[in-house]
Formats: sequence, structure tokens, C-alpha cells
Amino acid sequence: MAEIIILASRDELSYLMINHLAKEFEIAQVVFEAPHTGKMLKYRLKKLGWWKVAGQLAFLVYDRLVIRRQSKPMIEHLLAGRDVSPPDGRLPVMDVDSVNGESVRALLAEKKPSVVVVSGTGIISKKVLALAPTFINIHVGITPRYRGVHGGFWAVYEGRPDLAGTTIHRVDPGVDTGAIIAQMPIPVTSEDTYRTLPLKQYLAALDAMSTAVRDGLNGTLTTYTRDDLESQQWYSPTPGEYWQFVRQMRNLTGH
Repeated sequence: MAEIIILASRDELSYLMINHLAKEFEIAQVVFEAPHTGKMLKYRLKKLGWWKVAGQLAFLVYDRLVIRRQSKPMIEHLLAGRDVSPPDGRLPVMDVDSVNGESVRALLAEKKPSVVVVSGTGIISKKVLALAPTFINIHVGITPRYRGVHGGFWAVYEGRPDLAGTTIHRVDPGVDTGAIIAQMPIPVTSEDTYRTLPLKQYLAALDAMSTAVRDGLNGTLTTYTRDDLESQQWYSPTPGEYWQFVRQMRNLTGH
């Protein structure tokens, strides 16, 4: 029997995708990667500088104190009838420090999965990618323009709400640089926030992810690339960038 393994982070969006796939497919194993906050902070300090990172941290505080509360009613509405509970006990689950560690490599070597689904992990090494024929990632952004994080947010920030959406793509060693399997735009409305956009992006991609997994199992998966969009990697916003997003939302909605 063809095996499916899921590599994911422990968060509500990953749970949403895992539970959706489990309705149709038999999942051999779910592997949750621990958050690497300290490692990520060091990387961003080196890449972006302390001033930029300080602004990102300030925005995260505002997000937790204000945006999360403002977004709660719409999020509850979007998630009505959806299963966002951890799959523990219903599916085989293991927690690891890194998806590139020995335990994951051993698991892939043993199970020989036909498809590995990825959601929210760190960059996967070439050694791990060599252990299965098909790694599929769900990315909340239209690539190649919105690689990295918060793709829907940055599309609105740039005045391109038409490019707010989700990409399902093959995984390669880069940051969301793999060949595109499918892309799904989402409608941006006056009620949307920094937190509702990624949820809408995930919801829009669930059925397409099922199709991609099915095609991967059948050996009929096809991909394409986009040369009409400039490639760029994005990071978390600062307060100034957030207020630019707010202004763009007002322009979009006429308020």
C-alpha cells in the first residue's frame, strides 16, 4: 500500500489540513516539528538586522493583544464545522526536534512513503528530500512573488489583493521555490485581518491538496512555473508595514 506521511508544525492550520486529508487517505504517520524560536531569531538578526527584528517583535505583541481579539468572531465563523483539533490518538503521531533529524530519516527509510505532505516546518534538507519521491507543501502565498511568511498580508500591502492566495508546490531545498502544483486565489474583504487571511488561504487549498496527494499516489502529478512574477522572500511585518496594510485595506474597501 502506498504510504502518506505528514511533516507539520503544531498549530491550528496544520491540524485543519491533517484532519481534512485523514477523511480521504490513510495516514501512515504524522510528525510534528518543535518550534525553533531561538534559531529563527538568530537567523533574522543576521539577515535583517536588529532594528528590523525589534520592529517585528513589537508587531507580534500588538498582534497578540489586539489583532487576535479583533479577528476572533470572523475566525470562529470561518471554522464553523471544521475539525481543528490535534490528531493525537486518532492518527500515529511523533514529535521531533527537527524534520531533518535521524528519527525522521529512519522513519522515511522504513515506510518508503509515496507522498510526504509538509505544513509549517523549517527548510527540509536534501538528505531528507532524497528519501521519498514526492514532497508536497501547502504555502499561504502566491509564489514566486510571495515566498516566506504571510503571503496574503504582503499581497495586500503591495496593493495586489488579486495575488492573495495559496500555492501547493513540490518541495525543494529552497524557501517555497519548488515547482507549482496548484494556486488558489482568495477574496479579500473589509472584514479581513492579518489573522483571517492565512486561514482563508488554507481553507481555499484543502480540496486542491487532496487532489495533489491523490495525483502523487497515482504518479500523475503535474507542475508548472510562473515567469510573470518576480521572486521575493518575505518576513514578519513591523508596525509601520502593518499600518501600510491597513491603509491598503481602506483603499480596497472604500473606507
